[in-house]
Amino acid sequence: FYTCSKQMPGSLGHEDQDAKTFASWEVDYLKYDNCYNDGSSPQDRYNPMSKALLNSGRTIFFSLCE
Repeated sequence: FYTCSKQMPGSLGHEDQDAKTFASWEVDYLKYDNCYNDGSSPQDRYNPMSKALLNSGRTIFFSLCE
């Protein structure tokens, strides 16, 4: 799965790794876009990142863009 540019890998399928990286960078806010929609439901796309952020050890505001 890719970013909006369709040239770089996106977070879909890499939620745990990315959430840990964001926490290590001391990120406070994450805007999660729906740029590269593979046809899966919003729950299937957004819940894994929500859970990963909750388990990252840092409070990160999670903003969804549908």
